[in-house]
Amino acid sequence: MVKQIGLGLFLILILAGCSFLPTNIVNEISLIQGVGYDLGDGKAIKGSIVYPIFQKDKPAKSEVKTAFGQSSKEIRTKLSNETRYRLVSGQLRIALYGKKLAEKGINDFVDTINRDPSIGSLVQMAIVDGDSNELLKLKKYQSENISIYLQEMLDQNMEYGDLPRTDLQSFLFQLFQTGQDPYLPLIKKVKDNIQVTGLAIFNYDQYVTAIGAEDLFIFKALVEKNRNSLHQFVLENDDKVVLETLNSNAQYKVKMANGKPEFTINLKMKTKLQEFVPSEKKRQTFSKKKYQKQVERKIEQSALKLVNQFKKQHVDPLGLGAKYKEHIRGFSGKQWEQYYPHVKVNVNADIDIGQTGSID
Repeated sequence: MVKQIGLGLFLILILAGCSFLPTNIVNEISLIQGVGYDLGDGKAIKGSIVYPIFQKDKPAKSEVKTAFGQSSKEIRTKLSNETRYRLVSGQLRIALYGKKLAEKGINDFVDTINRDPSIGSLVQMAIVDGDSNELLKLKKYQSENISIYLQEMLDQNMEYGDLPRTDLQSFLFQLFQTGQDPYLPLIKKVKDNIQVTGLAIFNYDQYVTAIGAEDLFIFKALVEKNRNSLHQFVLENDDKVVLETLNSNAQYKVKMANGKPEFTINLKMKTKLQEFVPSEKKRQTFSKKKYQKQVERKIEQSALKLVNQFKKQHVDPLGLGAKYKEHIRGFSGKQWEQYYPHVKVNVNADIDIGQTGSID
């Protein structure tokens, strides 16, 4: 009998204690799914959060709240004072940073996300050409979850488009790897729509320059194996060729020439012809050999243009410094910084076009 009474009291205490634990019932917490940070007046930072509001027998709607502070923690505290339920970060999908803030550096705000054990490393990140708060509040997306929309938009552009893969994990790896600078998608509000307009390139954690959407195809081919994307090439005499990338692979070779590093990038690409629009308005067969050579020259020129832009801006998103470090003993970061603006880079493209229709 004593044992039964003791067991009963134990169970009562356990059940009573549960009521004091933080609740995770979905309609009694505020699940932060998106955050945005912008440069405010003076030293203030404008921080925004997006979280869904669940309603009985109704579709969830998103709420956007904004506060100003000196740090993300101060902003979070102020926002907590305005919310009905406890703010929880475990479902964070997207983190946005306004371009003006990114020019000053975003490491402090990225570090806050990274240190939160409830947040996964696959959070998508992007730089907003404009104000992230305005983008998150677009009326067009009020009827759906803007955080999930942005995450899925970026995911599909990385899977099937020209956008290279990025997320919190890849950004942190590039940030702390010697000899490479990070990059993130650049998005913009265009009228009532949200568009991927290019790629933001950093020097450590500071936004320095960007490449436009027209250069994403080449950049992606230089940094990762690529497939599924479509790209139009405008060639000699204004002939147009649309190719689908089936497989691509870039190999980097480093050699020392007169005591300095020299790079050769061998880019192999297997493609499929999707469309051929000759400049002359008459029936014309597709010359595989002719157009392969033209596409190869176009790719080589575009790749070298990007490399020269990066060297001029003193940013290294291709990770040439990291590749050089792998091939040299006694690597010196300071010495590499002197080499980089003048380093010689060669690009050799080998393109195979698997055509449809007649050829000559």
